[in-house]
Amino acid sequence: MKRIISTILSVLAFSLVCSAQSENLTPGIYSIIDGNATHLTYANGAAISSSNNLLGVEIGNTKFKYKGETAEVKVVDKIVMVINPDKKVIKKTTKEYDPFIKSMTPANIIIVPLEVVDGKRIYNGGRTIEGINTVRKERIDFEWEMVADNTFEITANFEPGEYAIIFRPAKLGEFDFTSIYGFYVEKQ
Repeated sequence: MKRIISTILSVLAFSLVCSAQSENLTPGIYSIIDGNATHLTYANGAAISSSNNLLGVEIGNTKFKYKGETAEVKVVDKIVMVINPDKKVIKKTTKEYDPFIKSMTPANIIIVPLEVVDGKRIYNGGRTIEGINTVRKERIDFEWEMVADNTFEITANFEPGEYAIIFRPAKLGEFDFTSIYGFYVEKQ
């Protein structure tokens, strides 16, 4: 019973913090630790796919690499996403990716674990045959709810490691693995 009450009070307190902060937060995705919001780091990646042609059938492996051995922002178990209700078009350049548009919600994202290899963070998308992914790689289950106008709280049980949040624009249908918001979870 104490645990249930404690959990309810914790969620209520966090929601109040998010509501108060959402008035000050610009559109983006944030780690909230002890009431402090830190913008997650954006990384532009590159595909490093490999493929072979076997009897006329293309068989390959799709991977994406991102600069740096680790993201700059730590997450414990909660992330906050703030969208811009007036913006309708995604902005994307080589140095910036702004997917926080009116139609975006956490239903349009996936969170994936990254491997660290030779000082780079790598997402292994899995084996493909003729462009169709035959092995679905691990995705992190998460829950989300709207905690204030245009503000969503995302929660999950993250294991220690490096992660990427990958967006799928509502109208485009495909995930954009070259543009991520990265974070890490440290060992406790």
